[in-house]
Amino acid sequence: MSRFVIAVLLVLNAATLAWQWDAFARWGFGPHTAREPERLGQQVRPEALTIESPEAVAKRLAAETP
Repeated sequence: MSRFVIAVLLVLNAATLAWQWDAFARWGFGPHTAREPERLGQQVRPEALTIESPEAVAKRLAAETP
């Protein structure tokens, strides 16, 4: 029984590997590798985004408040 389970697991593992390598792509089966390039075109001023640490935000807010 355990040999059968191991054989099934090996076959499933090989099928998953083949699926990841697009072996089934010609039949319409394959990993979702599509990206969303239209999102990059829709971005509005992505360079304006800044990431600050909580300490830097606290300092900036303390300096801005009178």
